[in-house]
Amino acid sequence: MTTGLEMPRPPSRRTGMNLRPVSRVSFTLTDTDAFEKAINQSVTWLGTKAGIALPSPALDRLSFDLRGVEGANECHAIRFDGDEGATWAARVDEPGFRPDLGEMWSTELFVERRAGDLVRFGAQLSARRAPGMGVKLTRQRVVRDILSILSAEADGVAITEAPTVYSAANVYELANLAYRGDRRLPIVAIATDASGGPQINPQRIATRLSGAAHIAYLEADASWELTRLLTKRMSVFNGAIRIYMPGLTDDNEDQFAHPLWLPQLAGGTPRHGEWLLDSLAESVFPLGFRDREGDSRFWHIAQIRQVATTAAANAAVGGEVEKLRAELEAAKAVAASSRDDAESAEELMQQELVKRTAAETEAARIRADLDNLKTENFKLIARLAGLGEVASQEPNDRLLLSYEDLEDWATETLGPHIFVHSRAIKDCRVNGHADMLERIEKTLLAIRDYWIPSKIHGGMDRKNAAVMALAKLGVEDEPCFARRDRAKKEPQYSVTEGSVTWVLYEHFKYGNSRNNAEQYRIYYAWDEEAMRLIIGKMPTHLTTAAS
Repeated sequence: MTTGLEMPRPPSRRTGMNLRPVSRVSFTLTDTDAFEKAINQSVTWLGTKAGIALPSPALDRLSFDLRGVEGANECHAIRFDGDEGATWAARVDEPGFRPDLGEMWSTELFVERRAGDLVRFGAQLSARRAPGMGVKLTRQRVVRDILSILSAEADGVAITEAPTVYSAANVYELANLAYRGDRRLPIVAIATDASGGPQINPQRIATRLSGAAHIAYLEADASWELTRLLTKRMSVFNGAIRIYMPGLTDDNEDQFAHPLWLPQLAGGTPRHGEWLLDSLAESVFPLGFRDREGDSRFWHIAQIRQVATTAAANAAVGGEVEKLRAELEAAKAVAASSRDDAESAEELMQQELVKRTAAETEAARIRADLDNLKTENFKLIARLAGLGEVASQEPNDRLLLSYEDLEDWATETLGPHIFVHSRAIKDCRVNGHADMLERIEKTLLAIRDYWIPSKIHGGMDRKNAAVMALAKLGVEDEPCFARRDRAKKEPQYSVTEGSVTWVLYEHFKYGNSRNNAEQYRIYYAWDEEAMRLIIGKMPTHLTTAAS
């Protein structure tokens, strides 16, 4: 068992310097002998950072320590071989551009091989700089080196130094990955524009972000197919770039939670490539610092040193005092590492608070702009038609051509008081029956023309008109359950729109069959504040936990 029991010497710090987390990446290596190959590549990179030649134990993939050696940067590594596998970890601290102010850049690396499992590699970069000094978020060159020579994967998907290209034939794989609730890495999806090219070279994005995100480049036909699968709200097309954040599922999708960069700013001014790269990096890299247990845990050198020191002390012949002294020194190193983690977490929390506040403000502005545009559009149509305010709810109708057309048709036809959730659109595209298409169209128009005015303006005449208009189509407006609150206990009876979860207490129903060729259900919630009908799911008859 190789341990290397050099006593840890924490790097010196200057007061008043802030610890800035820059990037943290980790992924699985699938090559044969990946453990030794990854350590070799890491040691080669450390040799360019140590300041002096590395000692022979380093080249043999063993523990070494250059801290306190004249002319060397603080560079050290520890290797621990135990019954359940082996772990190698290293750290190097380099002076920054202002060493007179105590500026320091720190890199930590680990390579882990557990018995019966694949090898894992991780790299973390942080900077200790004076307050107010900006940091460009990037990854270390060693990550690029590893991905260039070894096969790697994350979330069960290969990651390389090049973007993954998707066509219409395989973009469903991207859709499935995006909606996997246990996905760890974000997805940067890059769409081609009308001229057949992206707004920024996907390889530049991969060079900046690979290892920290899945990089997906969509051909033009892939964007069309992705839109069919996910709806326009959640897709990416016409030269835009979108980040699908981890944790996305059908039940919690919110288009504003997954950042979107359109090809140009208002007025047609193209975005600067470096600005866009920096924006992507600022969204992606902080996610890596969400330290998890198990397969995605990042191993710090202090933690591995503590394990190795404790194991060596337990196996050594000697007094309890010597064992306790060794364990105490290792514990001090872990405590120092924990303080760094706590400081990093605090910095990330402050950054996240600023970003979240800005994002919420921007999302609210976009939602308000969209609502205003829709309202003004319908008013304009009414004025052009000479129908005045009475027709403000009645935009220029057109036929619903197919379930694929539902999203566009709803936006153009149903008006500002009806919102069709993407869950409903997806269900219609997958399960909607052609025999019900025209009847569903007429039902939605009856809701728009009669039910919405009744809901907004009240009055028995309007209410009776709404009941009669739906009854002519054989449609009833009923609660989903005899006991209203039961809907809250059935997860499938809820949808999320923006930051709000809506419980679908009521539904419009046609037919009593479970066959979508003979029935449909339109489950909804009413947004009293915005005066909107939220259509959460249709046309499939929802089941309950009991059924």
